[in-house]
Amino acid sequence: MKKFISNRYGTLLSVGFLFMLAGQYYPDVTATDNYIGAGIYIVACIFFLLALIGTILSFSKKK
Repeated sequence: MKKFISNRYGTLLSVGFLFMLAGQYYPDVTATDNYIGAGIYIVACIFFLLALIGTILSFSKKK
């Protein structure tokens, strides 16, 4: 898993942006829709954190 994260941090960042866009354009008519939209943003945050960890791991190996 560590190898995947450190090699694919760009992919994780792209997926995070896609989830962020999905959360932005998800309709928020009812309270349940708001919870689903918040869940999409949380998943995007997880992908962004994994991309950050991957970037740190990738650049720390290049020393």
